[in-house]
Amino acid sequence: TNYYQSQSPEWRRKYPTARAGCDGWPGLWPDPLLPRNTFDLEPNATQPIWITLQVPGDQRAGDYQGKVRLVHEGRTAAELPFTVRVWDFAIPQESHVRGVYDVRLGGTDQVWGKTLDEAYPEIVRLMAENRLCPDSIHPSPIFKCENGKVVADFTDYDKAAEVYFDRMKLPHAYTPWQLYLFGWGHPPKILFGEHPYPGEPPYEGADRAKLRPEYKRVYQACLKTFWEHIRRRGWADKFVLYISDEPFDWQPHIRDQMKALCDMIHEVDPSIPIYSSTWKHVPDWDGYLDVWGIGHYGIVPPEKMAELRTARDRIWFTTDGQMCTDTPYCAVERLLPHYCFKYGAEAYEFWGVAWLTYNPYQFGWHAYIHQTDQPGKSYWVRYPNGDGFLLYPGKPIGCDTPVSSIRFEQAREGIEDYEYLYLLKDLVERARSAGRQTAKAEQALHDAGQLVAIPNAGGRHSTRILADPLAIDAVKRRLAEEIESLAR
Repeated sequence: TNYYQSQSPEWRRKYPTARAGCDGWPGLWPDPLLPRNTFDLEPNATQPIWITLQVPGDQRAGDYQGKVRLVHEGRTAAELPFTVRVWDFAIPQESHVRGVYDVRLGGTDQVWGKTLDEAYPEIVRLMAENRLCPDSIHPSPIFKCENGKVVADFTDYDKAAEVYFDRMKLPHAYTPWQLYLFGWGHPPKILFGEHPYPGEPPYEGADRAKLRPEYKRVYQACLKTFWEHIRRRGWADKFVLYISDEPFDWQPHIRDQMKALCDMIHEVDPSIPIYSSTWKHVPDWDGYLDVWGIGHYGIVPPEKMAELRTARDRIWFTTDGQMCTDTPYCAVERLLPHYCFKYGAEAYEFWGVAWLTYNPYQFGWHAYIHQTDQPGKSYWVRYPNGDGFLLYPGKPIGCDTPVSSIRFEQAREGIEDYEYLYLLKDLVERARSAGRQTAKAEQALHDAGQLVAIPNAGGRHSTRILADPLAIDAVKRRLAEEIESLAR
C-alpha cells in the first residue's frame, strides 16, 4: 500500500507502478468486525471471533469468568473459557488526549445508504462511545450576509454542541468549516462573493501578504460572531481553528499568504488557537500558528518539539496515510496516544473515519480520484488501502448502524492507554509530594515510554514500530497494578 499517482487521461485504466510502502503483503486482511453471533465456518480456514467487553466505572474489582460457546444445531461444538480482570479504579469520563477524525463519506452515499446528514449522528455516537473525537460539530451554524452585515443562526448548532460537550463529553471541535481558509498551494477561498486578492483566481501577480479590506471585513465578522458566541456558552477552550491542510510552505507566496491570514484571525482575538497540518516546523510561521500538526515519525526532532512547547506553542500529530489495513499489527492506531504522552502532544488527527471510494467489503483498496493541489496542476491519485476510514457501512451487510473495525477498536484502546499513563503520572506526583515510595511506579512509566521512539519507520510499517505486539498489553497491566498500589 502506498500513494500512487497518475497523469494519464481519465479513460485510461490506472494501476500502481511504484513500489509498496508498507510491511504488508497481498492477500486477505481482517478488519471489519461484523456484529453477528451466527456465522458459517468454512473447512480448512481460520475464523477469528472478536468479543468486546464494556465494564461500567463502578464495577466491583476482581476476576470474572466467562465462556465462548460455539453451538451448532443445539450441540456445543467447542467451548473456550476466558477471564476478565476488572481493576480497582475507573478511567476519567473525559479523555485527556484527543484522537480527532474527520467525518466524511466521500462519493459513496449509495454504499452507506444514507446521506452525510443522516449518517453523521450515528457515526459520532459510535466515536464518542469509543473516546474518539469527530472533527467538528454538525450541523454547522448558518452564516448570512444581509445588507453588508454578517448574521448567524446557532439554533441547531447549539443543540448539537450541547450533546457533544455535555452529554458525550467530547473534548474538542474545530471551528466551523466556513472558517477554514485554504489547502495545499491554493489561494484562500472566496467568502460571500468577496475575493481575498484583487482580480480573479489564481490571482497571478497579487501580493499575497495584503488581503483585500473587504475580504478581511467579512471573514472577521463571521469569526467574531462565532467566537463571541462560543465564549458566552463557555465552550471556547474546546475549539481550534483549522486554517489550512498541508500548506505548500516551500512556495514564497504561500508563506506570505499564511501570515496574512493568521494576522487577520488574531486581529479578532489573539487567543484564538490556529492549527495547520504542516507536517514539519516552518520557522517563517513562528508567532503566527499556535498549534502545529507535525509528523510523528521524526520530521521534527523531539528537541524542537520541546522548544516549541517552551515557547507556548501546542503540538499535535498529523497522521494522514498512516492507519492502513494491510499492516500486520495495527500498531500506529494503538500507539499514537503513547507518542502524544511521551512527546507532549495534546492530540493527533486523522483525515477520515468513514471516507470510501468503493464498497470496502468487496474491494480492499481505493479507486483513483482526481485531485488538484494548486492552480493549474491536477492528477489522479490512489490513496493507501484503508486510508480515510476505520468504520464500515452497515447497509451492505444488512445492519442499520456503522460497523466497527479492528483498527477502530485499537484507536480506542490507545486513548484508554493514555488515561492509564495520565492517572499513574498524577498519582506518582502526589505520592512523591507526600513522601511515599514511587520507584516501581516510575519504572512502569519509564518502560511504557520505551514502547515508542522518534524517529521511527511510520505507521505503515507496524512490525518495525512494534516488534513485539504482546509488549503493549504487558506494559498496560503493569501500569494498572501500579495505579492500584498508589491509590490505596
